[in-house]
Amino acid sequence: MMAAIPFDIPHSLGRAEARRRIEAGLPKLAQHIPGGGTVDADWTGADALALAIVAMGQKVAVDMAVGEGNVSGTVKVPMMLAMMSGPIAEFVKTSAEKMLNG
Repeated sequence: MMAAIPFDIPHSLGRAEARRRIEAGLPKLAQHIPGGGTVDADWTGADALALAIVAMGQKVAVDMAVGEGNVSGTVKVPMMLAMMSGPIAEFVKTSAEKMLNG
């Protein structure tokens, strides 16, 4: 069982530039995980990204869709980390915003 937290980040970059910026920022994402961790990213479609973030022995799954004017998705947090689901989802959203603004 997982807690699913949706997010939506508006942007004015266009789909191709938003995807390029997210792709460029992915290698840096693992460096910003509190306590360290790993990030596996897999583009599952032209504009669909699946992330697996592993930290403290737990896996957080993120499904992300890059649109013309927004990036939306869902952060799936294991029940073991449910009490931290808000900060975890905020970390993912803030990281994506930084990539889009970078």
